[in-house]
Amino acid sequence: MNKSIFWVMLVGVVGLLSACSSGIEDTSQRYIENENKVLQYGKANNLTLTKEANSGTYYAVTTPNTSGRSAKETELVKVFYTYRKLDGTLLDSTTSVPLGFPYYTYNTILNIPVALLKEGEKGVFIFPETSQYTEPTILSIELISTRNETEQIGEFVQSKFAGLNVNSTSTGLQYVITKSNSTGELVKTGQTVTVTYTGKLLFPTKKRDSNGFYVYNEQFDAGSFSFVLGQGSTVAGFEESVSKLKVGDKGSFVFPSSLGYSKTGSLDNSTGAYTIPPYSPLNFEIEVTAVK
Repeated sequence: MNKSIFWVMLVGVVGLLSACSSGIEDTSQRYIENENKVLQYGKANNLTLTKEANSGTYYAVTTPNTSGRSAKETELVKVFYTYRKLDGTLLDSTTSVPLGFPYYTYNTILNIPVALLKEGEKGVFIFPETSQYTEPTILSIELISTRNETEQIGEFVQSKFAGLNVNSTSTGLQYVITKSNSTGELVKTGQTVTVTYTGKLLFPTKKRDSNGFYVYNEQFDAGSFSFVLGQGSTVAGFEESVSKLKVGDKGSFVFPSSLGYSKTGSLDNSTGAYTIPPYSPLNFEIEVTAVK
């Protein structure tokens, strides 16, 4: 499958002018020719195209929703999209699951349409040239929703913890105890705690499986380990979550990014992709198996 749309960047005027002197004229001429192709495509498909000044992207909002909400930086936006060449060759697309990502927290071509659409709108965005393609490409996209962290956590709790006794703390942690051991020892600061856990985002992310195919999955980690509670060896939200459990207890915990990986996220050094995007609230299912 082709490279993800996340890593396809636009080549604008600045990029063209930074080319070596011998190639500037040829590159500029190609860009002009590509712009003409874009305009011809728009005319042939009855699209009234507007040129976005900063990126040089041509676009048309095909399904307007003027009362819709605009995305703000760091909010989780969800989109459906199809990315292709002008001749119809498919380059990338979502499936039945929308793609979610924190808006404008890292470089992706998807930031451009999200900046120009409101929630519920659809649009067509045509790029004369990108860093990957020296020919025009077209992105058909729908902005499904945009949610800040408080809204994400509220919707998650309402959906996943419905009918359960939800506990809250002053830090923003919310949790339910899913298995209780009345005789278990309460975990205390300074003790070595052994836990099993599963870590999830509050939305599925697009990633490659072991066979190289794209899948959508919210889980980013799972396993078992031991640590000394209170020494800051894990993120604050995880430590606070464990402190609410006894040996033999199990719970499901959700907390904001301020208690997790904040604005930096967590990168997979082998791929350069985020395992945990910036500004992502997290959900951990944790069981305490031993303490000493």
